[in-house]
Amino acid sequence: MTKQALKAHSLLGAFVADAAALGLHWLYDVDRIHHVTQEHDGSAAFVPINPAYFEGVPAYFAHANRQNGQFTQYGENLHLALKSLLAHDKQLDMAEFQKEFTTHFGAGGTYNGYIDRPTRGTLENIAKEELTPSGIDDDQLPALSKIPPVLFAYEQSDDMQEQVEAIIRSTNDNALSVACGFVFADLLDRVVSGEELQSALEAAADGAHPDIKESLKAALTERDGDAVAYGEKTGRACKLEMAMPLSFHILKNSHSYREGIEANILAGGDSAGRAILIGSVLGAIHGLDAEPGIPLSWILKVQNCEQIWQECRALTAHY
Repeated sequence: MTKQALKAHSLLGAFVADAAALGLHWLYDVDRIHHVTQEHDGSAAFVPINPAYFEGVPAYFAHANRQNGQFTQYGENLHLALKSLLAHDKQLDMAEFQKEFTTHFGAGGTYNGYIDRPTRGTLENIAKEELTPSGIDDDQLPALSKIPPVLFAYEQSDDMQEQVEAIIRSTNDNALSVACGFVFADLLDRVVSGEELQSALEAAADGAHPDIKESLKAALTERDGDAVAYGEKTGRACKLEMAMPLSFHILKNSHSYREGIEANILAGGDSAGRAILIGSVLGAIHGLDAEPGIPLSWILKVQNCEQIWQECRALTAHY
């Protein structure tokens, strides 16, 4: 498998994982999630959007304006970054990206859906021309959502780390967000370079900032492989201090793309936020292989899946 293919599979894996999580995103009651999955052939992926699933339990129903097969705001951020790079000769033009961000997420924009805190704050900063960086002080999962295409576009450049930090701070101007983003970038770079998953996880954890290093290493040494149970330890919410170790635990215990994405959604909470990290890594590891890879039936459930796949291939071509 060529590195070009691994990167394209990684991007596709992130998109599919985000869309798969949409229907149960921000449902925190794991018993309710389990009950709902039993109504859908035992699968938590691509459960149709239904506000009734969120009633009477800890949950936040955020996606009334989305349609089945669309992305959450995380996938929309990922897609915006990918399209921006393609529009500008695979270069991150931050001034243009900020304009595109406003056109897409701003009032009257092309996106119709939930606006999270970093997106709202970024739009306000751009409107006030506070542009360097335009992000707000926030340590939540939106920080990771735009990293994969930027990493791949700049992988062979001395500017790679600088550009990864720039895309993080474009919405999340926060030290922990940058530290976690660098761990994600390191892990993803390792797996698209052909490193075995367990080795890549251990190396990324070893190289992590001290603020998160121990929690990542603890996730990798945890003997109980149940993501639902481990989520009780880490928490299931949007904070990176919760999401990073839970994501590492899920990756460590996943032997296929399907298994990892199902486990992520069953773990509850901000499953879509974690999906970008988990889906991109497992997409690179397992690709499109029939059994362990991204299921074709899932790909076909993503709206505009053919266009998305063409864009993934276009960004990663000629490397």
